[in-house]
Amino acid sequence: MSVALLDGVFADRIISKPVWPPRSPDLSPPDSPPPPLWGAVKNSVYSNSPHTVDELKMAVTEYIRNVDRAIPNTVFENTVRRVNKCLETGGGHFEHYL
Repeated sequence: MSVALLDGVFADRIISKPVWPPRSPDLSPPDSPPPPLWGAVKNSVYSNSPHTVDELKMAVTEYIRNVDRAIPNTVFENTVRRVNKCLETGGGHFEHYL
């Protein structure tokens, strides 16, 4: 029922199994090395084991304030490279080209 509802609202803009091939290339920039940004954020944020949402927010804010500016730049450059490879392969698998 939920897929039917989504289809009624979003029609052909839904990305789901029938539309999106299994094991399709992952273009999520924070997960793509180098550097694996989410892993670094998670390690830093959880290093002091925040126990409340406010502590978690403070840890994330602190990480963002102190992050080496080269990291987001590298993530952005890597994303552009991955998107270009994805386009070159017509949306197919491209990991072996990187």
